[in-house]
Amino acid sequence: MEKLRIKLEKWVNGGFCITHHEGHAVFVEGGIPGETVDINLYKTGTKEWFGTVSEVIEPAVSRIPSDCPVFLECGGCSYRHITYQDEIQIKKTLLEAMFSEWKGKLEVVTGLANEYRNNVQWQSNGKEIGYFSKKSHRIVNESQFVCKTIDKRLLWAEIPLGIKKSVTKQKSIQLRLSSKSVVNYERDQTEISIFNTKLKVPERGFFQINRFLLEPWLEKIKSLLPDSAQILELFCGCGTIGISIREKIASLYGMESHEKSIRYARENAKSNNALQFEYEVSDLYQKHLPKHTAKYPIWVVNPPRAGLSEGIITSASLFSPKQIVYSSCNPSTLRRDVTRLEKLGYRLEYLGLFDFFPRTQHYEVLVSLKK
Repeated sequence: MEKLRIKLEKWVNGGFCITHHEGHAVFVEGGIPGETVDINLYKTGTKEWFGTVSEVIEPAVSRIPSDCPVFLECGGCSYRHITYQDEIQIKKTLLEAMFSEWKGKLEVVTGLANEYRNNVQWQSNGKEIGYFSKKSHRIVNESQFVCKTIDKRLLWAEIPLGIKKSVTKQKSIQLRLSSKSVVNYERDQTEISIFNTKLKVPERGFFQINRFLLEPWLEKIKSLLPDSAQILELFCGCGTIGISIREKIASLYGMESHEKSIRYARENAKSNNALQFEYEVSDLYQKHLPKHTAKYPIWVVNPPRAGLSEGIITSASLFSPKQIVYSSCNPSTLRRDVTRLEKLGYRLEYLGLFDFFPRTQHYEVLVSLKK
């Protein structure tokens, strides 16, 4: 592995600092702008190099000792060497750079920096259990005991004995908090309580991981909607958003590609007396939206990292909804989609950073666009 001594320039997305060397952009993990560091290069392309700090020669004043002995080894966190306050400022600055007209105006919503995760995925090689090391399938088996981000109820010592005995026979195990218990969400459904709402999530079904920010995020979505809203909810999953804020909604039509999630959405709507809600199985990356959805003037969308498809953008052009509330875990594809929607006449009226993933490079962004 090639080593290099270098001075870091500035923060960029992905948890990296960037610098330059011999005509190459060098992206570095574990550093702080202004520091002189030694790095181990793990990828050297024709234009871009990537490396990890191995030793800090001239530390920044803002550097703090990491509270995790496997920081930068397990690949989970990006910012354990700075304070959480500094991390939030970095994320805010990077998002403002993407939406420059919102500098100083975006809302930032945070919770606790540690023990926020309501799920965890560990890997097994038949002998050891832990997380994969960064850029490899080598297991960092100490990480299961020291990980600061997961809820303490998910720590290995608290896992039911039956799961412990079976885990080393599997390649991985996925655990999630369900009511007051821990379940294997690869094979078992999860039960969640939000506000006065009880939801069931199918096995392998998606659910937001931050137990502190879920309700503030839903409250903000609710506040952005008019009373008696008629909603088209795209990528609706098991119905979490719409059903949780159902008192604000007169009617809702939800769409999602995962058949079992739609089945659960229908059951969740029924059990929570949201009888005016309808749901349809649909691959939202394969086609335009059906014509019958044109009657819904407000869209609520929560896509995966790929963002919105061309078909959805085309449907927005054809159906011209009055408002689109869009939550994204990928600021880059969100910026792309907002640009495309602005060309259709939409204007951005709200921008919020919800730090669903403290100590990592990731965060959620919520926007509202209107015509």
